[in-house]
Amino acid sequence: MDAATGKVLYQREADTPLPPASTTKIVTALVVLDAKRMHETVTVGKSIGRIPSMKLGLRPGQSISIEDLLYGLLLTSANDAAVVLAETIGGSVERFAEMMTAKAAQLGAKNTHFVNPHGLTSPGHYSTARDLAVIFNHAMADPEFKKIVQTKTARVDLASTFKNRKRIRVLPIRNHNRLLWDFEGAIGGKTGYTLAAQKCFVGGASRNGVTLIVSVLGSRNLWGDARKLLEYGFSHHDQLKNGVVPVPQNPSPPLLTADEERQIRSPNGYIVQVGSFRDRELAQSLNQRISEVGYQPYMEVVVRQGGQTSYRVRLGPFPTLTAAQDVAREIEGKSGLRPIVLPAPPDPSRL
Repeated sequence: MDAATGKVLYQREADTPLPPASTTKIVTALVVLDAKRMHETVTVGKSIGRIPSMKLGLRPGQSISIEDLLYGLLLTSANDAAVVLAETIGGSVERFAEMMTAKAAQLGAKNTHFVNPHGLTSPGHYSTARDLAVIFNHAMADPEFKKIVQTKTARVDLASTFKNRKRIRVLPIRNHNRLLWDFEGAIGGKTGYTLAAQKCFVGGASRNGVTLIVSVLGSRNLWGDARKLLEYGFSHHDQLKNGVVPVPQNPSPPLLTADEERQIRSPNGYIVQVGSFRDRELAQSLNQRISEVGYQPYMEVVVRQGGQTSYRVRLGPFPTLTAAQDVAREIEGKSGLRPIVLPAPPDPSRL
């Protein structure tokens, strides 16, 4: 989509209602920003313990600013942040979801309906690629929203009281939008993933005075698809805008990535990587956290070219890809982390 005019330069099944996963949180943020309460501090309620998957790790009784909740919501896709924001602004998740649907309709989204603020799959929770592109284009006109989604890394402060003493836990967070790190002109976006929705992304990029919005739902090769669409748009923008260059209606399906091809044929089994750090203490802390939820991780030390050292927290090897994927899903459900599955090396070194 051409952001300046709203003209769609390429589309495929743009109006098919689909589960939008965490791209939902674009609208969550807009409804919160409309309330103009950015600098308020709120207390986390008891309902937070029931929130699955991606989290900041909020606990009942903790205090956190609405601004920090928005950073957690849009950078790391924290579902617990979404619920706290919904209950704070709407009074309840149900009422806030109604506000979200109304906001989407106000922005021109005709085939969108929300029942929660985080995007976890639920009956009646859906949107379309076109609607999400329209919503994101409007969202980028909000200076606060734009500033947050363009932020690569940030920190949030969680305050709690223990024995009448206030404690502050500082939590570093990192933006899940890979385009910010390696795509020229990237201006921000929002990722999403559930088993039902698969990989989703809505975002944009600017080059030479042209800003394009890309919206992808149900992808198997998300960053490859997003890059191809944006590069195609920038390469042919003037012709597409004037209707000169025909766009193929059915592009060829994306090829498997090199990692996916290796996984299919891996002779040594599969490992689950929960995290990779330059800081040994962070890796050790994650290693302990995974142990506490019932697994036996190990830490692999890798010295890269130039002398940089990485500390990788891993589990396995597992004999089949399915077994490794099952463990990765279990860890995501229990800890809110999102592990990746990799082919096992012939002789993994463990520490």
